[in-house]
Amino acid sequence: MAKETKAPMENIREVGELSAIGLTLVFATVIGYYIGYLVERRWPDLAPWGGLSGALIGITAGYLEMARTLRRISRRMEQKKEVKSEIDGSNS
Repeated sequence: MAKETKAPMENIREVGELSAIGLTLVFATVIGYYIGYLVERRWPDLAPWGGLSGALIGITAGYLEMARTLRRISRRMEQKKEVKSEIDGSNS
């Protein structure tokens, strides 16, 4: 019975992680741009480059986090497949 209630919760967690990927990318870009904007305000001679470089760093950070999340979910799915194949193999 515990296994039946565990599976839906794992699915909900995976859906939550996957849906957060888009938000992570957007928030990382905005935060990076904002930090670059603050750099521009502190040193006005860096005018367009502060915000641009901050946004690019934010985009890079967002993509790295997206790759980490997808790798983590993929690893979990592979482990589930291995466990299921072991169970199916022992039942036959």
